[in-house]
Amino acid sequence: MPTADEFVRRNQHGDALVHRVGRGVRKAVGSSGEARSRAEIGEFLRQPVGGFRQITVVSVRGGAGKTTVAALVATELARHRSDRVLAMDADAELGSLPLRLGVQSELSLFDLAAQRPRTFEEAARYLRQTREGLWVLAATRGGRITGEFTFETYQAAFSAVSRYISTAVTDCSAGILTELHRGILGQSHSVVLVTPGTVDGALSARGALEWFSQGAQRSLLPRTVIAMVSHAPQVGADLDRATEMLTAWGTPVVQLPYDRQIATGAAVDMSRLGDATRKAVGRIAYEAFARSLGARAPGR
Repeated sequence: MPTADEFVRRNQHGDALVHRVGRGVRKAVGSSGEARSRAEIGEFLRQPVGGFRQITVVSVRGGAGKTTVAALVATELARHRSDRVLAMDADAELGSLPLRLGVQSELSLFDLAAQRPRTFEEAARYLRQTREGLWVLAATRGGRITGEFTFETYQAAFSAVSRYISTAVTDCSAGILTELHRGILGQSHSVVLVTPGTVDGALSARGALEWFSQGAQRSLLPRTVIAMVSHAPQVGADLDRATEMLTAWGTPVVQLPYDRQIATGAAVDMSRLGDATRKAVGRIAYEAFARSLGARAPGR
């Protein structure tokens, strides 16, 4: 079966050459404040957790960049933590999280859900590991649709592995209103809401925040981070104004800029991300992890 990398002409760097040269000059001059900030984020992401923390990545609609954000955040956490971090695909139909992470698996969470592993070594048979040390649980077998996906299936698979990990990043399918989404969100410690960096993307994110502010899911609002993803080099939308509108809900908004390396749609290469992209990824991971530490999952 062909891999995604076979369709990529070349592995592009996220920044154009002229930007990389300019950044090298600035590094030579010195930017200690930025270095301290990155070091502080790294130190924060390394702190121990009690039990495990579950970070759930959602979007109101498809094509928002949700899976890309899930892959980036999970990898960023795994880069800094010495314990186990899991990226879990919760889209059994179109899930591309393993592709974005550069792994393939003939076993899926359906297989894990049917087992009762007694050790991590037994559970690891159903996982794959990236070069950054991130563990990945696929929702499909070899990229092929496996079957109907219910919250009970998800919960059985997650319960089988959660005792062996410190942090899980779950990539949901598009939407937030299904029984599956409500179940996963209901046990999440923090949420990353991904939206396109467009006018309708900002408005759909506002609609999601309005829904979060009502009823049983109200506790999600203070634990939500918004990642606003730009899919083109330039857009006509006023992203700063959109950010101002969304932060009025008390939720941090991080703009993830257009990045040529991400735009290929193949496996994400963290070493080739643009500088602004790396900063944004660190900030999203920091905000999501911080909120997961400060909250108990609903119903617990």
